[in-house]
Parts: sequence; structure tokens; C-alpha cells
Amino acid sequence: MLLQVILEGIGLGVLLILVCAIGIRKGAVGMVHLYSPEVQERCVTLGLTTHAKIKRNALIFKAVCVPGYIAYVLVLRLCASTAQRGFVAGLLAAAGHTVRYESHRPILG
Repeated sequence: MLLQVILEGIGLGVLLILVCAIGIRKGAVGMVHLYSPEVQERCVTLGLTTHAKIKRNALIFKAVCVPGYIAYVLVLRLCASTAQRGFVAGLLAAAGHTVRYESHRPILG
């Protein structure tokens, strides 16, 4: 259990560093959506960004990063629950659960 918590922490830390590196690759203003509205307004006033860019970056962050973090933890927990079969078997089990779920969905139309 302790090893699982350590692995989750290290993995989420690496993902956070990756997200921040991508977010600030063109300057710190790229991640201004994480700051307070006063700071965002100051950046817009100085001409560093626009409200539309801030909103777009916030939506991308919410649509990609938050589900990515959750999926990472869920897959890691599924792999830990099937640890007796190994890590690759756990990943295949996660893929199998996804395929099984999708195959039981009704066809639209």
C-alpha cells in the first residue's frame, strides 16, 4: 500500500511538471488561468494575453489535465489490484474493461 501511494505521488508529480512545462513554454502568462482574477485582469491590461486566451487555456486544462490525473490514478489502482498478475496484465485488464463497457452501449439512432 505504501509503495502504491509513493508511485502515485511520483507519477502525479511528473505529470504536474510536464503540464507546467508545456503551459509556460511561451511564457508564464500561458498558465495565468490558475491565478486570481486580479492577476488575470492585470495581464490583460498589460496586453500580455486576452480574456479569450485565458478562457481557452482554462478549458483545455480542465478537459485534458484533470481527467488525465484521474485516469492515471484509476489505472494505477487497477494495476495494483491485479498486481499478482503483473503490471502489463493490469493494463490489459484496464483496456478490457473499457472495451467491454463500450461494447454494451446502445447504438445511436
